Amino acid sequence: MAGVAFRNISKVFGKDVKAVDNLNLEIKDKEFMVLVGPSGCGKTTALRMIAGLEEATDGDIMIGDVRVNDVPPKDRDIAMVFQNYALYPHMNVYDNIAFGLRLRELKGFFWQLTHSAEAKKVKQDIDDRVKEAARMLDIEKYLGRRPKELSGGQRQRVALARAIVRKPKVFLMDEPLSNLDAKLRVQTRYELISLHRKLGITTIYVTHDQVEAMTMGERMAIMRDGVLQQCDRPELVYAHPANKFVAGFIGSPPMNFLEATIIGGKIDAGAFVLPIVGNEAARAYEGKKVVLGIRPEEIYDKSVPSNMTASSDNTIKATVDVMEPLGHEYVAYLKVGDIKLVASIDKETKLKPLTEAEFCINLDRLHIFDADTEEAVG
Repeated sequence: MAGVAFRNISKVFGKDVKAVDNLNLEIKDKEFMVLVGPSGCGKTTALRMIAGLEEATDGDIMIGDVRVNDVPPKDRDIAMVFQNYALYPHMNVYDNIAFGLRLRELKGFFWQLTHSAEAKKVKQDIDDRVKEAARMLDIEKYLGRRPKELSGGQRQRVALARAIVRKPKVFLMDEPLSNLDAKLRVQTRYELISLHRKLGITTIYVTHDQVEAMTMGERMAIMRDGVLQQCDRPELVYAHPANKFVAGFIGSPPMNFLEATIIGGKIDAGAFVLPIVGNEAARAYEGKKVVLGIRPEEIYDKSVPSNMTASSDNTIKATVDVMEPLGHEYVAYLKVGDIKLVASIDKETKLKPLTEAEFCINLDRLHIFDADTEEAVG
């Protein structure tokens, strides 16, 4: 196995389209790293540079201790799972899984008789590896079928099995679940995590889905316009976003952002004023414009018992505009004067649309961002 490192990596298309801009990122040996961001952020380009499918304009790509910029893709000892599966339609499942192994392992026996002892030994090893991968992914009974006879989830497992049998140093996965329905995505996420734990192979997983990134990655690297914004464990990214972009991208429903001003040690959002708790750095912004961030789950219906202690400092009055039931909770759209807020409300709530109610805000979980740089304050 091996770690992977991007060292001052840039990729420019044409004259001035910079898909990846001075990327520095270390993926540890046996780690499950997720590259996440919106379309066009450079995450797939970064993955393709590891695979050798794109050439880096500047910088070094390391697999283990080896610089691989000039190493052909076939010699990098990686296996890639694509979004569209890329299965051979004329081959059955067994042959799809075994094809790459046959090309690599049997090439030395091309001019020898296929019944030679060495060739038979290699063929038996391939057969064992194919059947073991099929067993791990529960597709043994489909080995004789062709891709057109399989569901989307089954095809995805075939693509994974084809990668597994290679026993590579690194797995590269480019949005492998995007073609699956919602229920199957959840199931396959679990299977991929379990598989990684079992195999212990360094895995780099690309997705635009922040839920996948939060639930699957040991660490997640958030990218925007080719630039790495933050890399950390999912729970730390969520609790301490480095900037407004990360704060808005990670979390569902997204964070509320309000224009505000620091006045007298408090944050004035216009329709309401909240005290600043535990953020000494914010006090240096006295009299300055900032952006206040409040996650929806940090807004509580005051009438529902919770661990939140209500006071005059953290209570606001708002009109309930729309209530969206999700079973385990409600997503409430609120209006406080001209300000609109989204709140995740406990399912026990009695709130009704077009009524006024009181809400408590968790002052310990407020996020403050510089109005100009959008970097987190404190």
